[in-house]
Amino acid sequence: MVNLEDELSRLFSDERLDVPVRPGAELLVVAGARRRRYRRNAAVATGGALTMVAVIAVGITLSGIGGGRTDTLPATNLPVTTIASTPGPESGAPLPPTSSSAPPQSSSAGVTSVPSVPGSHSASRSTPRSSSVPAGSAQRPGSTDPTIGPSGWGRLALGMSEADAVASDEFDMTEGYSGSPCHRYWLKGGGSPVDISPTYGVARISAKPGVTTPEGIGVGSTDAEVMAAYPNATTANYLITAPVPGNPDAVYLFNTDPSQKVFSLRLELASHHC
Repeated sequence: MVNLEDELSRLFSDERLDVPVRPGAELLVVAGARRRRYRRNAAVATGGALTMVAVIAVGITLSGIGGGRTDTLPATNLPVTTIASTPGPESGAPLPPTSSSAPPQSSSAGVTSVPSVPGSHSASRSTPRSSSVPAGSAQRPGSTDPTIGPSGWGRLALGMSEADAVASDEFDMTEGYSGSPCHRYWLKGGGSPVDISPTYGVARISAKPGVTTPEGIGVGSTDAEVMAAYPNATTANYLITAPVPGNPDAVYLFNTDPSQKVFSLRLELASHHC
């Protein structure tokens, strides 16, 4: 009777069952393991980078919401992480991620740009320029002319175009004039309005406090003094309208109170639509 153990030993010792090992097989196994580890690390790093890009994109999108704010975004450095895509020449291991900071660029127009991130849209916010201050208004002080008329006041003249009036540096602010095609500006240092028509130019100039006509009429003058200085003046509803001596195209308007005293005056064109 054949011994089972001996028979199995004989069969397994047969050289035909041997599997020969290729020279350098252990190096191939190690290299394969390194490739698998590199691919796994690269997949993890790429997933982290994509997650960061998504977070930055969402933050940029949310920062653009709420346009009511007019302040400029402070310049901040956003870290940008780049993943090395080329393994080392010998080891086969991936290079570690490197981090670099890209400072935002600020343009002369007051726009702060957020550094662009691959896969997202760059966003920028700007501070809108105020249109309430005419160009050049800080270059020269307002006029201190003590009299108004017969053709204007200070560097302003009746009929002057809006562009020339703004360039005179007499204004410190402007506003829309509701219900009229004219634009209203305010004189420096006194808050007195000036109305400018796109058709007729400077249409009326309100006198600043302390300014009088060449005939000496100003705030505090009585109705009788106004009528004596301008015999051809007319009065209605506490408003005295007087022709301007030396300028047939202009009139003075004096607002009076119940005590029959002038509390405001202005020089204006005899015909306008303001």
